[in-house]
Amino acid sequence: MMRVVALLLLWMAVSVGFLSQGQTILPPLQAPEKTSFAIVTDSMTWEKCREAIESYREVLQKEQLPAFIVVDAWEHPEPIREILQRLYREAHLEGAVFIGEIPIPMIRKAQHLTSAFKMDEEKFPWVESSVPSDRFYDDFDLKFDFLGRDTTSRLFFYYNLAADSPQYLRCEIYTGRIKPLEDGSDPYQQIRDYLHKVVAAHEEENILDQFVSYTGEGSFSNSLTAWRMEQMLLREQLPGVFDRKNNARFMRYHMWDYPKEEVIAALQREDLDMMIFHEHGMPDRQYISATPETHDPKVYADFLKREFRSKLRTLAEQGKNMAEQQMKWKELYQLDTAWFSGALDPEWRREDSLADVRTGIVLADVPHVAPNARFVIFDACYNGDFREKDYIAGRYIFSRGKCVVAFANSVNVLQDKSVNDLFGWLGFGTRIGLWARYLHILESHVIGDPTFYFRSQRPELLCNTWLTADMPSDFWWSMLQKAPEADLQNMALLKLYQQHSPGISDTLRAYFCRSPYAVVRYHCMTLLEKLNDRNFREVLKQAVTDPYEFIRRIAIHRMGQIGAVEFLPEIVDTYLQDELSARVNFNALFALQHYRWEEVKETLEKALAVSSCLDKERIRKCLQERLGDDRLWQVTERMPNPAESEKEKLFYIRYLKNLNYHPGVPTYLSMLRDSSVSPALRRALVESLAWFRLSVYREEIVAVCKELLQDPALDAEFREELQRTCHRLKGGTL
Repeated sequence: MMRVVALLLLWMAVSVGFLSQGQTILPPLQAPEKTSFAIVTDSMTWEKCREAIESYREVLQKEQLPAFIVVDAWEHPEPIREILQRLYREAHLEGAVFIGEIPIPMIRKAQHLTSAFKMDEEKFPWVESSVPSDRFYDDFDLKFDFLGRDTTSRLFFYYNLAADSPQYLRCEIYTGRIKPLEDGSDPYQQIRDYLHKVVAAHEEENILDQFVSYTGEGSFSNSLTAWRMEQMLLREQLPGVFDRKNNARFMRYHMWDYPKEEVIAALQREDLDMMIFHEHGMPDRQYISATPETHDPKVYADFLKREFRSKLRTLAEQGKNMAEQQMKWKELYQLDTAWFSGALDPEWRREDSLADVRTGIVLADVPHVAPNARFVIFDACYNGDFREKDYIAGRYIFSRGKCVVAFANSVNVLQDKSVNDLFGWLGFGTRIGLWARYLHILESHVIGDPTFYFRSQRPELLCNTWLTADMPSDFWWSMLQKAPEADLQNMALLKLYQQHSPGISDTLRAYFCRSPYAVVRYHCMTLLEKLNDRNFREVLKQAVTDPYEFIRRIAIHRMGQIGAVEFLPEIVDTYLQDELSARVNFNALFALQHYRWEEVKETLEKALAVSSCLDKERIRKCLQERLGDDRLWQVTERMPNPAESEKEKLFYIRYLKNLNYHPGVPTYLSMLRDSSVSPALRRALVESLAWFRLSVYREEIVAVCKELLQDPALDAEFREELQRTCHRLKGGTL
C-alpha cells in the first residue's frame, strides 16, 4: 500500500510537468502502478517531433507500460542517469529510450567488460580507444570518473570506470537509442517517420514465427560443425514454432558464389520477423562473403589481379612507391607486369569497386533494400557504432522497411560467444529490451525501440511481469521444477542465482548433468563460471564431450583460463579426438599455450600411447612446432633482468590479457613486489594480471595486491591499478 501511495505522489508531482535543474519531466497518461518507462529526448527533438513522441507514449500506455517524457538541452550525461535512478527507485522504472541528441558516454579502463576490445588506451586517440556504451545509463551500480568532454564531437563524454566500481555488469534497467543519421536528410523527419513505423509495429499483433539466420565467410572459422547446431537450438528454445515448412531458414556464405542478393531477398520478405547476421562488420559495411572458391584458373587469375590492383591503390594513397612493390611481386611470384596493370585506370577502379560491393551490404544499399525483418541481430563488429554519423544498424531502423529494432555492437566483438541465449523469451512475448538487459556486454546496444515485443502464442506466460517484479525464490523453484520449456528453466536458474539461493551451485551442476537441452546445459555452465568453484571445474571436465559444439568450445577455452594441471588430459584428448570441430580444435591448441611445454608433452605422450590416431608423429610435430620453444616461459625467465629490452617486456606483458600464462605468475608477482622495477612495467603487470579472473593463481594475485596497498607511499596511479585488479579478481555475484 505504501508503495502505491508513493507512486501516486510521484505521478501527482509531475502531472503538470516540472523543471528540475532545467529538465522537464512529463508524467505518464496514467499513474504507474507496477512498472514504468522513460522517453528521454532533447529540447529541439521534442519541439520538432512532439506529436510522434506522444503517439509512441500512447501505444505504450495501451500495453500497460506508462511512460514518462524527460526533456532538456542536455549538456552532460549525469543528469540523465540521476533521473533514471530516481524513477527506478520511485516508479519501478524498467527501461528507457534515448531519442535524438543524447550524450554518448565513452568508457575507458573497462575493456574487461567487453568481449574482445583491447585497444591500447595510451597509444591510440581517446575517440578510438574508448567504448561508446549506454551501460553508463542502465547499470546503476557502476562508478565512473569523469575525464572530460570531446573537443570536436559535442555528444562525446569520456569516463574511466572507477577503481572502486563493481567490475562486472548487472543492469537495473534496459535502454535503447534512436539516434538520427547525418546522411543529408532531415533528422527530425527521420525520427517522426521512424516513430510512426514503431507505433504501427506495436499494433501488428505479430508472433515470432518467421526467422532467418545468415552466416558470413570467416564466422566460426567456417566450421560446419559450429554452424549446424543453431538449427537444433532454435527448436529447443521455441518448440513447435519452427517445425513447420519454411518458418526458419539457415543460410551460409558458401551456398552461392555471391550470396548478397539472396540475403537481400530474405530481408525484404514482408512476413520476416527476425534475422540474425553472423558476420564480420564495420560501421559502414556488412561483410557478407569473400572471394568465391573456384577451380577455374582464369577466374582465379582475375581474382589475383584484382587483389594486386587493390594493394597498389592503397600504396598510391599512402604516397608509397608502386613500382618498387611491383618489382618485388615479379621476383617473388615470377609474374609479368600484365598482372599489375590498370590499378589507377578509372575503368578498372569501377569494375573492381562493383566486384567488391557484391561481397557486402554497404550503407548506400540499405535504403534500396528497405529491410522488413522487424528485429535484426548483428553478431558482428562495429555495425552498431552510434559514434558515427552514419552506421549500418541505424540505416536499418530508419529505412522505409518494417525493421524497427536492432541489437548491435559499438566496437569489435568476440566470435566465441553465444548469440542465441534466451531466445525463447522473445517467443514468449518478452520485450526486446528486457531480453537484452540480461545479456549485455559493454559494447552491445538496442538500436531503436527497446519496448517492442512479439505477441506470444502462450499468453499465460507473463514474462514481462516476471522479469520486472520481485518474484520470491519459491516462485522460481516452482518454475524450474514444473516448466518444460528450456528457456523458462533458464529464467528460473538465472533468478535463483541472482537471489543467492542456497544450494544454487549444486543445482546448476545437477541440471548440467541431466538436462536434455543444450541451451540449459550451456546456461548452467556460464552461471557456474561466475561462481568459479569446484562444481564449475567438474562440469568443465564433462563439458568437453558434450554433444553441443559450443559447450565443448567454451569449456576448453575456460580450462586454459584456469590453468589447472588437472585439465591437461581433457585438453590434450580433445585436441586428438575432436579435430573435425575447427573451433574446438583451435581452442584446445590455444588452451595448451597456457601451460609449460614439459607438462603438455608428458600428457601428450600418455594420451598417444592409448590413442587410435593414425598419424601420431604428425601430431607430435605439430605441437612441437607450436609449443616446443616455450617462448612465453623464456620471456618470463628473462623479464626480471634489467638489461633486457623494456619495450619487449611491455609487449609480452600486454599479451597476457589475451593469453593468461599461469606458469609465469610467481615471476610476475615477484616483479610487482620489487620497487626497483620500472613504474611502467609494474603498472602494466598489475593491469594485465587483472585479466587472470579464473586463474589458479587468482588468490595469490589478490593477496600481493592487498599487501602492496598497505604502502602509504605508493604512486597514486599504481595504487588505483592495484585497487582495480583487486576488485576484478575478487569479483562478486552478477
